[in-house]
Amino acid sequence: MMLLAAVVPREAVLVGTELHRRDVGPVAVLYEERSEAPTEEPSAVVEHGRRIVALAEKVPLLPIRYGTTVADGQELDELAEQRADEWSRRLAHLAGRCELLVHLDLHDLTAPTGPAESGRAYLEARMARLRRHEQLVADVRRVLEPWTDETRVLPDRRRLAVLVEREDAATACEALAAWGEGQCDLAVSTSGPWPPFSFCEEDPT
Repeated sequence: MMLLAAVVPREAVLVGTELHRRDVGPVAVLYEERSEAPTEEPSAVVEHGRRIVALAEKVPLLPIRYGTTVADGQELDELAEQRADEWSRRLAHLAGRCELLVHLDLHDLTAPTGPAESGRAYLEARMARLRRHEQLVADVRRVLEPWTDETRVLPDRRRLAVLVEREDAATACEALAAWGEGQCDLAVSTSGPWPPFSFCEEDPT
């Protein structure tokens, strides 16, 4: 069994990693040989993330979601042949870029600000908070527009992934922090830079 880790350009030179590689077309897939299915323990997920972060310091890459496996080299070849061109385009697009995570903590976003007098009052208050959150997402995109052309709202709706040039990451964080200081109902923070975990696939929109 092969536990997949990342996709890198075929010409990438890897030093100091125990991962194997399989070259297919313009890309190479990095993987680990396993005798059993990967564990779902949080520590294993964290270790996968650390490995990807370390690799991203050396070569451009597309992280592969932890736990993705193929049975053997033939199955990996078939997968890579189907997706090699897409992976190659995405690697070119992400070259020199990194991911920032923007954390939006809108106060009492998921709970009423006080006892609801009726079901209607509760729903109206909740809708107002959701509209406020949507406005904040739009504002974050506007603030960061000079440095990014791609942002994605993550499933928890409290975080945005932002793709920026690595050299612009600090400036983008400073601009967002300055904007956040003026939001009385919001705590905003950023983390990163990270490898482009949220941007491995082309934007479906």
